[in-house]
Amino acid sequence: MRVPVVIPVAAALLVGTAAAMAAQAPRDAAAADAAAVQRGQQLLAAECGFCHGANARGGSSGPDLTRSALVQEDERGRQLGAFLRVGRPDRGMPKFDQLTNDQLADLATFLHDTIRAAVNRGAYKILDILVGDPKAGEAFFAGAGRCASCHSATADLKGIGSKYEPAVLQGRIVMPRGRANAASGPPRPPYTEATAVKATVTIGSESFTGAVVRLTDFDVVLFDQKTGRTRSWLRNGDAPKVVVNDPLQAHVDMLLKWTDEDMHNVTAYLAGLK
Repeated sequence: MRVPVVIPVAAALLVGTAAAMAAQAPRDAAAADAAAVQRGQQLLAAECGFCHGANARGGSSGPDLTRSALVQEDERGRQLGAFLRVGRPDRGMPKFDQLTNDQLADLATFLHDTIRAAVNRGAYKILDILVGDPKAGEAFFAGAGRCASCHSATADLKGIGSKYEPAVLQGRIVMPRGRANAASGPPRPPYTEATAVKATVTIGSESFTGAVVRLTDFDVVLFDQKTGRTRSWLRNGDAPKVVVNDPLQAHVDMLLKWTDEDMHNVTAYLAGLK
């Protein structure tokens, strides 16, 4: 029995994930008081960190508080304060009735701000990308990584360091398939990209090659990138003959081979190709 090939629509999953996270965002979307956030973090580390971690993301015996329904539905510490004052001793959660209303408000502010930061990924700052050795990256590019078998620093990758920011560049080294969508409107289907997975369907002496839209044991749907139209065929066993070709198969094969050191080194090398 053949295993069906599943082509995931990553964009759809990302949209669904973003919507779910947005639904979990704190009700108070106003900018948090930085001083209150700092006080709340210090209070959490001192009073709750031994179970829930210094950043509220979970510890040795306590869960991730940013995923707590109570915290997400809390309104400026009201529900959170009511719970903390009684605790849940039967489950190992002590009461914190010594906390003042101001302290509870600070704690809630920190937790809400942490959740808001997780939802608003566009504001996340990625730091310390260029930490590798460019010379070692060049050696890996030309040697063990076999990157030079398809790419050239003086041809297709010429000036790549000026085209992409280091964080984006590192992501595209791992998997160059995918491109940024327009600021508005629905995401573009992955099969419209030049790097989409291709397949050739052969019936008798005729064959057709296109980007894979769907490929299962029952049918195959291909997209003609020149005409913008799709074609489909029903499948019965091995008929019609379907041959799949991924232009990025070398990158797919490398996914399980990359080490942090090699990735950092290659990123540093390519970032220097201005």
